[in-house]
Amino acid sequence: MSTPLSTRVERSNILIERARFMTLATLGPNGPWASTVNYVPLRDPLRLLWLSLRDSQHSRNIEASPGISGSIFLTGLDTELSLDGAQFTATAEAVGPGRSDELNAWFYERNFPNEEIRRQWRLPPEQLAESGPRRFYLATVREWWLLDTVGWLKDMTDRRIEVPLAALRQAEVAL
Repeated sequence: MSTPLSTRVERSNILIERARFMTLATLGPNGPWASTVNYVPLRDPLRLLWLSLRDSQHSRNIEASPGISGSIFLTGLDTELSLDGAQFTATAEAVGPGRSDELNAWFYERNFPNEEIRRQWRLPPEQLAESGPRRFYLATVREWWLLDTVGWLKDMTDRRIEVPLAALRQAEVAL
């Protein structure tokens, strides 16, 4: 029995909206590299936004080769397995300082809904200036797969099932 598309979309949206960290896999001149980064989602098209140092390994790798992959997961869910996860491929890019202001507000509001806490965590604007050490990065998702929880419960085989991006773009997020 396969997982219906509506269920795959609902599970994907829960992961996209509730998870706050993703494992990012990049490839650079020195080989593969994996990093955990804090992200917030943007929709239509599905993009994942994070903030990193420009000279970090994954940032340098993205500069050399923008194709990335990643994974997102949540544990402690009220489901039979108590977890869920997704994998994706994407194209990543640094966001220039000219777009930082618009993304800065979204990034910090999503991460820190409490204004007082947000003020404590928000980086000074000079960190994102042209000569600043940090940049926002955007991963535009190309492909998305979920853990096949139905298959796992049936025969304990670790598989992934694809979720069409068009379905995620059109979905209403009901959390």
